[in-house]
Amino acid sequence: AVDRSKFRTCAQGSFCRRYRKYVDRIEASGGTEAAHAVDGGSLRISGHTVRAQLVQVHDAVVKPLDLELRWYRDAVSGNCGIMRVLINEAEPLWPRFRLREGDVVAKEEDLQPDDVTMSTAASGAETAVTASAPGDCRAVLRHRPFELEFHAGGRLLQRLNGRHLLSFERYQAKGQSHRGLVDATDVDSSDLWAESFGGHSDSKPRGPAAVGVDVTFLSAPTLTGLAEHAAGLHLGQNGFDEPYRFYNLDVFEYALDVPMALYGAVPLVTAVHRWPDGAPATASGFFFPNPSEGHVKVDPPGGDGTQTWWLFESGVLDAFIFAGPTPQAVAEQYHTVTGWPRMPPICTLGKHQSRWNYIDVADSLDVNRKFDQHDIPYDVLWLDIEHTDGKKYFTWHPTHFAKPGELLDSLEASKRKLVTIIDPHIKKDENYDVFKTLRDKDLFTKTKSGSQYDGWCWPGTSFYADFCNPDMRDQWAQFFAMDYYPHNRLDLYTWNDMNEPSVFNGPEVTMPRDNLHKCHTSDYGVEHRDVHNVYGFYHHMATVQGQLERAPNVRPFVLTRSFFAGSHKHGAVWTGDNMAKWEHMERSVPMLVALCLCGISFAGADVPGFFYDAEPELFQRWHQLGIWYPFYRGHAHLETKRREPWMFGDDVTAMVREQVSVRYQLLPTWYTLFAEWSAAGLPILRPLWYHTLDDESAFAHANDHFLVGEAILVRAVPRHNKLDGGLTVYLPEGTWFDYWASLSAPVSGKREISVTPHKNHVPVFVKSGHMLFKKMRRRRSTGAMAADPYTIVVFGQTATGRLFADDGNSHEYQRGAFVYDAIEFDGAELWCQPAPPLPRLGDGAGFENSPQHNLRVERVVFIGLTRQPLAARVVRAGEEA
Repeated sequence: AVDRSKFRTCAQGSFCRRYRKYVDRIEASGGTEAAHAVDGGSLRISGHTVRAQLVQVHDAVVKPLDLELRWYRDAVSGNCGIMRVLINEAEPLWPRFRLREGDVVAKEEDLQPDDVTMSTAASGAETAVTASAPGDCRAVLRHRPFELEFHAGGRLLQRLNGRHLLSFERYQAKGQSHRGLVDATDVDSSDLWAESFGGHSDSKPRGPAAVGVDVTFLSAPTLTGLAEHAAGLHLGQNGFDEPYRFYNLDVFEYALDVPMALYGAVPLVTAVHRWPDGAPATASGFFFPNPSEGHVKVDPPGGDGTQTWWLFESGVLDAFIFAGPTPQAVAEQYHTVTGWPRMPPICTLGKHQSRWNYIDVADSLDVNRKFDQHDIPYDVLWLDIEHTDGKKYFTWHPTHFAKPGELLDSLEASKRKLVTIIDPHIKKDENYDVFKTLRDKDLFTKTKSGSQYDGWCWPGTSFYADFCNPDMRDQWAQFFAMDYYPHNRLDLYTWNDMNEPSVFNGPEVTMPRDNLHKCHTSDYGVEHRDVHNVYGFYHHMATVQGQLERAPNVRPFVLTRSFFAGSHKHGAVWTGDNMAKWEHMERSVPMLVALCLCGISFAGADVPGFFYDAEPELFQRWHQLGIWYPFYRGHAHLETKRREPWMFGDDVTAMVREQVSVRYQLLPTWYTLFAEWSAAGLPILRPLWYHTLDDESAFAHANDHFLVGEAILVRAVPRHNKLDGGLTVYLPEGTWFDYWASLSAPVSGKREISVTPHKNHVPVFVKSGHMLFKKMRRRRSTGAMAADPYTIVVFGQTATGRLFADDGNSHEYQRGAFVYDAIEFDGAELWCQPAPPLPRLGDGAGFENSPQHNLRVERVVFIGLTRQPLAARVVRAGEEA
């Protein structure tokens, strides 16, 4: 189990400890000690931006803070819905770190400005700011004390600093003090300039610089998001007194149902507002992309909604409020700000097979061969750290993997791919060209004294590439060149692990906060504390850059363990080093749904758990659940027994074969969901309530049910001894069909039903009125399926469906080389027509051998017709076929 003593709590970090004391003091005063007010005379408006200054109420000598409100349109709908709130020091003693535009958050010129108007009340007490785009968005800026309200659709959605908890710790000279209450340092002055934890010291040469603020979500009993935490989906209902922590860490055997930090950080929440007057429920979002250590306290929902506070160790207050009014609109607005996913290679939607480690080339070839012998499809074989020469990345083990070309040839013949692991720690070895290149070009992270930083990781003494430095990323990309990385091919993909970064002998198993980076600056002037949570983000970005430079028109595939908001633009994520335990399988559901709601839909959990041996029943149930993950990979720890699908006997092998085949049959449906995520930001996995916000009962099933797209409902099966004769499944409103028993009667929704779990699959239902698209021939891999015809399965007496197809591997879809069709059935006739254009992609023009609206369909299956058809005919281009 995790050694929690290695990782700080809020009370063990000085900036969080003092902020909690600040919160207590402000709340004890009833708001009379609120520290900030708007200088009404400073208000200015220009286009889509309002500017003002925030003055200190209790110390007039302290310089004001700069406040900006910027407004943008939703890139998909064109409506209003995005307000950016920026608060910064006007003249800081040290530059306060801000992420470079275009990395996490889009460049200003790539966002669509929404011009605003401004009016100040005659009393001078407040100023209203109104957006010009449709959607009825406005903000109310209260002057003394400073409060900011955000309204949309005639509703007050969020209130920032309504509890007056804003604390902005300005950089200051050591020994300087305030005359009154200015920020949290005036409540607790301990450890401002140095502190220690776990035997490690943090010199904190620039002193305190934390930024905190409260946000209240009005009439909102449900908040989701804040990936990544191993907890329930509904944040305020988890009952944590400790705030959710954001500090990307290598957590060995992580605990469940705690707010501890894990491998990634997406400081985004989606709130569901349930209005007391009975109006339809709506959604809004709040996003605070600060890459330093963060804490978000989410209180249990109360009469006014849900109260939160957000705190980060350094940087600025740069946050976004999203108006919704639906979860889909929040997703569009979030992707408008952070960017859009790239379509993955279609092969990566298939099954992945991994282990730490396949022993050698012969062992790897044997695994590949046995998948064919057992007739189980799979697409990607993975090699962990032992495939390298002494943990030196971009190399191959001189004996065990002396001939990787043989393995690559065999995989290529099967239309399969290979993934090799490439971590950010670089072994100190004078005979290792990667190490020498980065050392000689001065591209490693530095210590506080300016020397190149080294720590301990898998290879032993290791140096850590400074991925925040664009020169480092350019150099890293060059390592993926065909003439540099031996045996490199287009079929060779990459796995970025240990990139929090993990440092075995470092504080909290990572690097010191006072290390230095050259992060888009002319010198090493950025402390690691400022950028910790984007270290893995930039590692991931650099690896993708390498694959794109290797082959510009071939889609990259890179899996990362550490991530930040915006990592969806680069590739896939998994939930890290889970355990082969039932509770870890069960918690994978809210973890993955939360990732999808945070924009990272290409996500999965290791099946059937990374650590420990999986009992046969768990092995089966986890594969039955895992085929419904967007990223489906079997993986295992070095010390576990071999657990390939044929290792548990013929019955289990047959079950896995059939379940994996279901995954491959539905590949056209999965691929369409990925296209709609890429184009419009729609999450691939969704909570039951996503499309039916007024169905309050659906909210009770967020941790064990989920939707795949809009039509497919999946219910995880817990440990057998938890089942007392049956399993409860909640079906949202509508009519549903049992996926596994298509001839069974339809079931009406908005109620619970009892099912008997089948040993070979988890309960899955499909909503009437939808279609699923399949390819029914069992092939060894997705590449072998490319020319196979489609089967359309129609559920209900009328139905609609959408199908996206392209070449599956290039970027030509960005230039219109795709098919995006809408198929409709009115009870008598089924026809195909152009689907509404995809955002950003427009209308498809077809692609090689697949003209638009002319895909090969071999079978149409109707489920739920009330009358037996007497005959059928096919009409193509106005003529009967």
